Amino acid sequence: MFAIGHFALAYLSGKSFAAILKTRLNLPLLFMLSILPDVDLILQFLDPALFMHRGAAHSIFTFTAFFIPFLVFYRKKAVPYYVALLSHSMLGDLFTGGFEMLWPLSENWFSFMSVDGMSFTAVAVELSLFTVALPLMFKTNDIRTLLKVKNHNLALIIPFGAVLGPMLQLGQGTDMSLPVLLVAPSLFCLCVFAYSMMLEVNFRLNKLPA
Repeated sequence: MFAIGHFALAYLSGKSFAAILKTRLNLPLLFMLSILPDVDLILQFLDPALFMHRGAAHSIFTFTAFFIPFLVFYRKKAVPYYVALLSHSMLGDLFTGGFEMLWPLSENWFSFMSVDGMSFTAVAVELSLFTVALPLMFKTNDIRTLLKVKNHNLALIIPFGAVLGPMLQLGQGTDMSLPVLLVAPSLFCLCVFAYSMMLEVNFRLNKLPA
């Protein structure tokens, strides 16, 4: 699954739990966490065996160990973000190739009705998730929140990179090249993320002493 699908899954699941628990969401952090497990695509250059894609960084034990301090300190406020992080593997990757769910206890690959992430079916599902999430973001004014100065807007640099990478490989026929159907939503996300980060950078620069 590409970043667009992960963003949508994280937003829909995180928003649902935030509503149930009556907590507010920080969307830049939510989107960053939604794509964070794919950091193994970078780390595998350091140690391909340990940081195999969809390996250790995608394990539910890794997620939980990483999030325990936040759950203890922030309690219910952290739950939507934990759910958003889990959605990456437990929803997105479980249906598109699988992952090492129980690492380090087991290196077995878990998948459910595995679908090729580059197939028309998988891409259509991602596009459908995006078309559900985007109107909801407008209806709840979450999209307007992203276009305002916030303290964590720069966290969007990670989601921005996750979208830009596959776009740069468009048409190259690799496993990472972006399908044509996801070009429009990807461009939308790039524009929103870039504008949001520029707002914070401008805000910080204006606060510097003359």
